[in-house]
Amino acid sequence: MPATDLPACYRHPEREAQIRCTRCERRICPECMVPASVGFQCPDCVRGGNQQVPKARTPFGAVLRPRVVPVVTYSLIALNFVMFGLQHIVGTSQVGAAGGGVFQVNTLDMRLELIAKGTWVDGQPIGVANGEWYRLVTSMFLHANLVHIASNMISLFFIGSMLEAMLGKLRFVLVYLIGGLAGAVTSYWFMTPLSPASLGASGAISAVFGCLVVIGLRRKILDPGMIVVVLVINIVIPLQNTNIDWRDHVGGVVAGALIGAVYAFAPELIRALGKARTPREQQVRLLNGLGFGTMALVLALAIAGTAVHTAHLNDPANRTRTVDGAPYTPGPTSAVTDVPDSYPQASGTYPHWG
Repeated sequence: MPATDLPACYRHPEREAQIRCTRCERRICPECMVPASVGFQCPDCVRGGNQQVPKARTPFGAVLRPRVVPVVTYSLIALNFVMFGLQHIVGTSQVGAAGGGVFQVNTLDMRLELIAKGTWVDGQPIGVANGEWYRLVTSMFLHANLVHIASNMISLFFIGSMLEAMLGKLRFVLVYLIGGLAGAVTSYWFMTPLSPASLGASGAISAVFGCLVVIGLRRKILDPGMIVVVLVINIVIPLQNTNIDWRDHVGGVVAGALIGAVYAFAPELIRALGKARTPREQQVRLLNGLGFGTMALVLALAIAGTAVHTAHLNDPANRTRTVDGAPYTPGPTSAVTDVPDSYPQASGTYPHWG
C-alpha cells in the first residue's frame, strides 16, 4: 500500500491509525486513544460525554461537591467587618437636638441606618419616608459596637455555612438579602418620626436561621438542642431587651421560614404537581422556579409594605403617634446656629440593635 493511503488519525493526519473510536468510528492514534468500557474513544467523544452527564445535586438544587467552601458566608462576614471599620474611620459629627443644643453621632450611621422620617437642621428631609429607601438595605450592614457585630458574625459563620452548602451560593445570598430586607421593612412598619434608628444584620441572620430550621427539621438533619439555643439568642433575648429591635428579628425569621418551606417540602410539591417521574434536571428547574417565585413574593410584599407605611407617615391628616402611644404632631425644625447645615436633626434617642 502506498504511504499516502495509510489510515491516518483524524487529529494527527501524519500518524498512522488502525484503531477506531467506538462512538464516532473515526480513526485515532495511540496518543488520542482514551480507554472506555468497550474499546477506546476519541478525546472529542469523551469530552462531549462528560458534558452530557448531569451534575450531582443536593435535594435543594445546589451542585454537590466533596468539600464546599462557604464563599458567600465568608464574603458577607468580611463586608460587615469592613463596614464596621468604616463606621469608626469616618468618625462622628455634631447633630442638632430637637430641643436645642448639640451632641455627637456616628456620621456613617446617620447616613445609612434605618430612620423612618426626619429633617436635617436646614430643613432637608431624611429617612425612608422621605424617599431614602436604600436605608432598608444599608442598615443591615451596620453595627452598634464590637459585641453586636461579634455575636451576629459568629452566628452567621455557623448557620450561614450550613445553609450555603444546602442551597448553593445564589439561593443563599438571596435568602440573606431578601430576608434582611423583610426584617427591616417589619421594623419600619412600626416606626414613627420619633422612633429611634435601627441598625444591624440580625434580620438577615434570622432569615438564614428560619430557613435552616424549617429545612433541618423536615429533613431531620439538625440537632433540636442547637435550634433551641439559637432560637433563644435570636428571638427570646431580643424580646427582653429594649435596646434590641425584636421586630427586625421576627420579620427576618418569618421570611426565611417561608422560603425554607418551599425547599423543605420540595418532594411533596413535585409529586403534587405530577412531576415525580420527570428527569432530575427538570425537577431541579421546577424547584428553582418555586423557590425563586417565593423569594419574589416576599420581595414584593416588602416593597408594598414600605410603600403603604410611607404613605401613612406622609399623610398630613395622620396623627402619628410616638413610641409611648401619645398623639404627636410634628412641629417646626429648630435651627442650631453653631452646627453646619449638613448635620441632621435627631430625636436624641439611641439606635435599636438589629
